[in-house]
Amino acid sequence: MVAGERFWEGVSTYLARGGGEPRARYDSGPAAPDGIPATQWRLPADLGRRYAAVSGDANPIHLSAPTARLLGFPRAIAHGMWSYARVLAALGRPAAYAGSSRVDFHKPILLPGTVGMVARHDPDRTVAALVSGRPDGRRVHLVLTAVP
Repeated sequence: MVAGERFWEGVSTYLARGGGEPRARYDSGPAAPDGIPATQWRLPADLGRRYAAVSGDANPIHLSAPTARLLGFPRAIAHGMWSYARVLAALGRPAAYAGSSRVDFHKPILLPGTVGMVARHDPDRTVAALVSGRPDGRRVHLVLTAVP
């Protein structure tokens, strides 16, 4: 609470092995926008360690290739909350005001790597995606929806 008003509320749903909850609702969210990325970011190999230093989240899958391999990844991966925040920051003013946002993670971002952001601004929402690869074989890493 800030000055008696809600400032932030979050709901997180995580993947886990097992049968799942049969009553759980599945909502895949919007599709990633098409088009050429408006911006690209080169992500260094140490991005996970740098994020851990400021966030306190030192999950081994983000820290180095050797620790990520122990957990089934070929290299370290970017932290989901870093990528979520990076897209919100890139959207700028539309995402800076009170509203809501949601992110759906599709594929991990391997480090080092390069991702591009594609966005579509509609009157009632903005949908953005982090993508990599060529347009004919593009990988979607996340889709973010921001509603004012």
